[in-house]
Amino acid sequence: MKKIFFVLILISLIILPAYAKDYGFNEARVYYTIQPDGEIDVVNDLTYWFSGSYSQAWLTIPNGNYEIRDVSVSEVTNSGEKLYTYYPETEERVQNTFAFTKNSTEYKITWSYRAQDTNKTFRIRYKILKGLKVYDDVAEFYWKVWGGDWEKKLPALWVEVSFPTKINDAAELNYWLHPKVEGEIGISKDYRKIIAYAGNIPANQWVEVRVVFPTYYLQNIDPNKALIINKYGLKDILEEERRWQDEEKRKETLGNILSVIFILIFALILFAGIFIPIRIYHKYGREPEVNYDGVYEHEPPDDSPPAWVDMLINQSDAVSPNSIVASTLELARRGCLKIQEEVKEGFLGTKNKDYKIILTGKKIEDDLSEEIRLLLSKFQDLGEEFYLSKLKKVDLSSFKSKFDKLVKNKIYKEKKWINEEGIKYLNIWLVIIFAIEFLSFILTSISSSFMKNAPLYFLPLFILGFISIFLNLIFRKAVKRYTPEGKLLALRWRAFKKFLQDFSLMSQYPPSSLVLWEKYLVYGTALGVAKEVLKAMQMLNAPIENIDWYNPAMVGSMASLAESIESFSSSLESFSSAFSSSVASSTSSGSSGGGGGGGGGGGGGAS
Repeated sequence: MKKIFFVLILISLIILPAYAKDYGFNEARVYYTIQPDGEIDVVNDLTYWFSGSYSQAWLTIPNGNYEIRDVSVSEVTNSGEKLYTYYPETEERVQNTFAFTKNSTEYKITWSYRAQDTNKTFRIRYKILKGLKVYDDVAEFYWKVWGGDWEKKLPALWVEVSFPTKINDAAELNYWLHPKVEGEIGISKDYRKIIAYAGNIPANQWVEVRVVFPTYYLQNIDPNKALIINKYGLKDILEEERRWQDEEKRKETLGNILSVIFILIFALILFAGIFIPIRIYHKYGREPEVNYDGVYEHEPPDDSPPAWVDMLINQSDAVSPNSIVASTLELARRGCLKIQEEVKEGFLGTKNKDYKIILTGKKIEDDLSEEIRLLLSKFQDLGEEFYLSKLKKVDLSSFKSKFDKLVKNKIYKEKKWINEEGIKYLNIWLVIIFAIEFLSFILTSISSSFMKNAPLYFLPLFILGFISIFLNLIFRKAVKRYTPEGKLLALRWRAFKKFLQDFSLMSQYPPSSLVLWEKYLVYGTALGVAKEVLKAMQMLNAPIENIDWYNPAMVGSMASLAESIESFSSSLESFSSAFSSSVASSTSSGSSGGGGGGGGGGGGGAS
């Protein structure tokens, strides 16, 4: 029996990791360079994350009137670019090689590597012949820059289309991003290319870019490298785009008309839906009066953990991200962990910041609150030391739910700083509404056998349910009220926040010890005024040489520490801001509806 049990355990250890395998994308960057002869050079940078062991990936491009050739594959590393060698496609996976094949339906680029729980960026280069349509008046680049056959979502896509010459006049160009996605497209500040970005692209969703520019941009057109069409094309292209946009406008107009109808229906339904929540608010939502005239508090009013303060002041059911950061700093202040900033050199000398969390193994203090203990436990699950970037791969939803529940239990039940009695009556009202709706739907269904317009009543009934939920969400915070003790404490914490924001007052009443400065930083982070605290520490020459739990990459000054901690709190930069800094003003536009006629596309995968 023991042998059988041992075998089962051994089999599970072998099989389970295989099921845990997964991969996805961090981002994709695609660069198209249109040559003077009409050839298009493509550089496709795909950044994958791998969980488990992987050794092969592939990219497919459907066949078309164009030709794909001169393919190469490389891996982008911190030290530069590692070229892969060509190796005919076989079942054998030879590391650092690639293959390029074509069949009746598609081109396929396959490359082999070795990856285990890591990130990798692969660079795929190729040329497109006859992918550019050249009319008598304009040239058209119309290409699916992200194919619809990818089975993984893409968080961020960056696209650049470079011209063979500088743009003379922005009015000569037309450009579109299809379909209606979260993204924009515009002319670069140097007027040499079109830049587009798109975010949160779901699996199996294509994205295409269409750019139309004067033919004279192409100084040496080669019929073997560009598709020559002997007619004027701009009018037809604009007409096609106009039809798509008109269709979008038609849908929007219809939606506006329906919205007006809905508003008229709301006017009849809202009376009953609003009256009871307002009545509940007047009875249970009014705050108690307390005698407190203080404007400033020079020290934290009590020893509440930062997450408690956040939830108390905001009367919320969940803490803000600031509280997680503040709780992390509190763990560091108490000596449970250290935070070390590191600057890593990326491709072409770019500097990337990351933060190493180092657990010290210090014995947990008795007064450490439950939610901070939970945070420490989560960190311990990740190892004795780990980088903050690793958290991007970890599902923290369950942890956040437990964290919020622990804090709420303290604020609402144990401390009784906030009263939720009004919420109970809102829930009763919601149940009554659903009961009325259920009975009404049954009656409407019965009536449909002898009333032709009976199904039309379903819409206002559905709206009533939606409005009831919506009003419950709005009034849930309004019907909460502080108890007298909670109200006084909340006012004192708000006064302390004002004190942290007032530099002139802090300079008159600076903390007497480094311990208080560190507390100011922790609570300032939870209250959303960490920048002001860091500025005060810098200007008032706080004794930073004694802060041993946070190590910035550039040591020796308060300015470096302040900049590092601020960066730690918001270390990731969105593609949207990068786009805004790269595009010339007044030349950008959002995506538009329609599309689907561009070349390219395809997808890929990894195994």
